[in-house]
Amino acid sequence: MTTTCQTVCKDERRRRDVRKAPLFGLDFAEPSDDQRTLVVWFLGRAPQQIEMANLTLTGGRRIRDIAIVGLQVHRQTDLTLDDFMEVAVDKPGDFSVYVLSVVAVDDHGNPTSSPMAGFDPRYASVDVEFKAACPTGLDCKVPHTCPPPMRAQPEINYLAKDYASFRQLILDRLALIMPRWQETHVPDLEITLIELLAYVGDYLSYYQDAVATEAYLGTARQRISVRRHVRLTDYAMHEGCNARAWITVTTDTFEPIDAGGIEFITSFPGVPNRTLLTHADLEPVPPADYDVFLPLLPGSGTIDLFIDHSEIRFYAWGDCECCLAPGTTSATLIDRWVPPPATDAAEAATTAATTVAGDPPGTMRVLQLKPGDVLILEEVIGPKTGNPADADPAHRQAVRLTKVTPAIDPLYHQGDYPGTPVVDIEWDPDDALTFPLCISVKAPPPDCNCLENVSVAYGNVVLVDNGASQSEVLGTVGTASTAPRCAGDCEPAGITIVAEPFTPVLSKSPLSFGVPLPACASATALLSQDPTQALPLISLTAIPAAPVCPELADPAPPCSIPPLFTFDDLADPTGLAYRLVTQTDINTRELLSRLSTATRQALAGYTGGSPLPPALKADLIADLSAQLETWQPRYDLLESGPDDRVFVVEMDDDGDGHLRFGDGRLGRLPDAGTMFRADYRTGNGPAGNVGAGTIRYLVLENETLSGVTVTVGNPMAATGGTAPEPVANVKRFAPYAFRDVIERAIIADDYAALAADNARRHTERPACSGPFLPLQGANAVLRWTGSWLTALTALDPLGREDAPPSLIEEVAAYLEPYRRIGHDLLVSAAEYIAIDLALTVCVLPGYLRAHVEVALLDVFSNRVLADGSLGFFHPDRLTFGTGLMVSSIVAAAQAVPGVQNVKVSRLERWELVEPAPGESLSDEVPPGSVLTLGPLEIARLDNDPNFPENGRLTLVMRGGR
Repeated sequence: MTTTCQTVCKDERRRRDVRKAPLFGLDFAEPSDDQRTLVVWFLGRAPQQIEMANLTLTGGRRIRDIAIVGLQVHRQTDLTLDDFMEVAVDKPGDFSVYVLSVVAVDDHGNPTSSPMAGFDPRYASVDVEFKAACPTGLDCKVPHTCPPPMRAQPEINYLAKDYASFRQLILDRLALIMPRWQETHVPDLEITLIELLAYVGDYLSYYQDAVATEAYLGTARQRISVRRHVRLTDYAMHEGCNARAWITVTTDTFEPIDAGGIEFITSFPGVPNRTLLTHADLEPVPPADYDVFLPLLPGSGTIDLFIDHSEIRFYAWGDCECCLAPGTTSATLIDRWVPPPATDAAEAATTAATTVAGDPPGTMRVLQLKPGDVLILEEVIGPKTGNPADADPAHRQAVRLTKVTPAIDPLYHQGDYPGTPVVDIEWDPDDALTFPLCISVKAPPPDCNCLENVSVAYGNVVLVDNGASQSEVLGTVGTASTAPRCAGDCEPAGITIVAEPFTPVLSKSPLSFGVPLPACASATALLSQDPTQALPLISLTAIPAAPVCPELADPAPPCSIPPLFTFDDLADPTGLAYRLVTQTDINTRELLSRLSTATRQALAGYTGGSPLPPALKADLIADLSAQLETWQPRYDLLESGPDDRVFVVEMDDDGDGHLRFGDGRLGRLPDAGTMFRADYRTGNGPAGNVGAGTIRYLVLENETLSGVTVTVGNPMAATGGTAPEPVANVKRFAPYAFRDVIERAIIADDYAALAADNARRHTERPACSGPFLPLQGANAVLRWTGSWLTALTALDPLGREDAPPSLIEEVAAYLEPYRRIGHDLLVSAAEYIAIDLALTVCVLPGYLRAHVEVALLDVFSNRVLADGSLGFFHPDRLTFGTGLMVSSIVAAAQAVPGVQNVKVSRLERWELVEPAPGESLSDEVPPGSVLTLGPLEIARLDNDPNFPENGRLTLVMRGGR
């Protein structure tokens, strides 16, 4: 069988030219459903005279000699449509390709091999496929390719994997093709080339093995490979977190400070004997000798320091031996009235805001607290001894104010002013006191007076996090190739620019990671960080690329696209200004067109021979800064768009940060010629968890505070510094992590688990939506309502028995995205079941019955006891479906000193049944000595005589005295 070669063309320009020329041609043919009629389309018009004798149908492998039995030509009246003809055949063809031709006839009416007169010789025939309309899942277009020439494959030993085997393989091959060459001396040029190729082969073989090793999670050894693998299972491998701390600043003057120009550092050997330092003081000191902390401000970038905020005293309203109990979220601070100083207009506006109704005329208040400020409550004097050295260092806590209300105490007077100015403050419930904080105590003998100011509040509090500022120019995105582009149907001619892969590595480490500050968060939430949500503290500033290569005559490599300007031009644009005036190339003219009109006019008057005028320099720098692009970090690029300026930082095993950009689909691909600068922080992990009182120095970059006394310190230790997650732990936990994350509620337990996940609900709740109310637990059941299942979800709030409507609405909105299709969702508060409990207690001789009864009332209360333990019926001890066992009740009562024995005489659900006069309540204990509850029920016994429907405790005391 012979094979005929044919010319294969992807751009069939002749087809378009035939339509325009006075020639005929066939375009394509398609069979009918019964495969007995062929619809053949012409390239434009059909000839006036065409008969069946002019048509021939050849080809076929199994079915041959198909005869044409009919012809009908259809001429279109619409000149924009092509003519076509219907050709009838006597039988369908097979699956091979047939050829329908339009040929001339001889004098006897027989067809010839020549095309019909007027037909283009290339389009006088058309391929016909009778089975083209048969159903198939494949592409109907037949690819036309030019296959490469057949080459003889040499015998290769694929077991060669190292340098020695590759060297021997090449020598054996050369011995076969060059038998006369037998030189083996090392300095020989051929031997040098052989060893060089063997080295390259050994390197590529190692690279191939490394790729195979890093292709699987079980065998991967590099941290970057493991991170990418586990991301496919939704496991967030973290790189740790930097530490955060609260700093208090004590000052003797009002002084606003720019937060971007200061640093807080720890001590180091040879530190000067002053609190305020400059960068000149740190130049001879190795950076490893001290830790740097920078301000974290959720709002403005200015820190306002107030004299009277350095130490604020609590107000006890004239009482003594006062304390703030654990769980407190409010207090009262004492304020002062002072005459307003002669200030400028700006400060006068500030002081006017602190004046409230009822204040004496011509006075102002010194405390300028506002919601959002943070105070640190600290015990400064030992409550028992009155000695400052005995103050408990654990009694320190930061609180963020949510409400500030100035008030006046009319009973006591402050100096010559009537009354005492005070400030009522409230703070976030998440910052509720975790310990009792004493305000005033009675001094020990012999003084025995009221000792005040045992605890104070510190203002001028700044949130800082660990990490020093770094900045470096990463370089310019290279140009892989630049080639002219031909004009097409949809785009004009131009130059195709392909950028090189740009994967810079940060020169300094360790890179800081931190969680973005949450909005409207408490002081506790501002310190807490989830390492899996941490992002690298880095941003990139990019200078756009110039439009063309400087070498316009030869756009092929090594032509490289430059940036529009450089970062040195931002510091000193004198040289750039001269180039803009001369307009030496097209790229400079492009930059000039992007400047503002005022700057271009100012440049027109600049000759270049004199220093750049300050006004022109400032305007030029401002215009250049407006051209800069900012790129932000992301954990991954899976949800990024093609125009998003984002990137990913991947940490290797040495702690170096590798930057990875998008590919044009998931994240923007940097253009060739773009110049990048990285501004980032270094300092990460547990090394930043410095102790209390170690951050003691303030470093000023640009500002000066002359004649000002400033003292800084961290009353509490820095926390949150976390080490990067070990690779071994990632390999152990990542394959099973997806099982721990519920993405859809299928069964009732899923609804309960999702509702009880306080951390997840806190993360997904809308920002600034009010105080967060955690849940002690939740339970859910699926019940048939007649048409479908309803997920009844009950909530058990932490530390309380009532679930406010806002909590129910919040949980319902939180669960809605996880609801299974076909399920209704109904969220409600738990059903609290009032318990009627009666105990008969026999008291030991020598004990007072009243004392034992009081102790039993405490044990079976719903309060927090004096020793910090919870009462038996405290809301946090009981949850859904927790039955009450007689044995546990007896054990709790028997543990009270003075109790000889206990009998549970009644344990049942409380019912609104009043006994008749002269009768008593019947005693009843459930069978099995266990009072069972339903899955959405919680036991409740408040023992409040005003509300007996919330549970009742009856004690029958006998014995004792």
